[in-house]
Amino acid sequence: MKKILVPTDFSILSDNALNYAVQLAKKTEAELFLFHGYLIPSPMYDPLIIVPTEDALQKEAMSSLEKLQQWIKSTDPDLKVSYGASPGIPDDEIMECAQKENADLIVVGAQGAGYLKEKVIGSTASQLIRKSKTPVLVIDKEVQFKELKNIVLAVDFKETDNKTVLKPLKQLAALFKSHVHVLNVFPESEAIPTLGEIAESFRLIHSLKFIHHSFFYRENTDVVSGINDFVEKHDIDLVVMITRNHSIISRLFHESHTKAMAFHSKVPLLTLHE
Repeated sequence: MKKILVPTDFSILSDNALNYAVQLAKKTEAELFLFHGYLIPSPMYDPLIIVPTEDALQKEAMSSLEKLQQWIKSTDPDLKVSYGASPGIPDDEIMECAQKENADLIVVGAQGAGYLKEKVIGSTASQLIRKSKTPVLVIDKEVQFKELKNIVLAVDFKETDNKTVLKPLKQLAALFKSHVHVLNVFPESEAIPTLGEIAESFRLIHSLKFIHHSFFYRENTDVVSGINDFVEKHDIDLVVMITRNHSIISRLFHESHTKAMAFHSKVPLLTLHE
């Protein structure tokens, strides 16, 4: 992992994600790139309201980013930190920046990263989860950095390009000497795996052959509840999911019901993208 992109809106939520990213960068010896995407205010016709110019917004953003850079450098002078800002729709600008900077990971804060349905959907974090080609690490406001000793990879055993998609997970697992718990949560109606799912499980075993791992199967009609229960019982430090059409996480975003679908609020969520 060479470069970590950290979007910020200078809020307490963003600051917590930044703190996590700083610690991760120190551990991985990665470069940090701080980024602020901002909207240009619509023209106002009330002469008493002063709308800031694009130049003024850019100057203010760069000044705030510089202060963050100085703070980070004060904690670790050897850490390489750069920054940038641009106008536009924030999630689009973040994804464009990630491609331009060749970032290996985006670390973003979310209000209750724990609540995919009720609190994350509609946010910048959710847009990145669904659309970004760069892996996204979502940090809840309650998350504090810690060694990633136990990682759960939630899978549905659909065919995946494991060599490419799982690379960030394998890098983190090797760095932290983690145990990867491969978890498949399934309803009773899907208790018997298909030949394709069996084949994918063998491909996954091969992909993780140099990583300490084990497989777990849990029957539960609610995928998130099944993952939550596992996180609680196995002291998990990171939840990992793969986003693609018809993946577990994609199905969660398209659920019609409104009940809360909560991941453990103190556990980061890493989404990997096909």
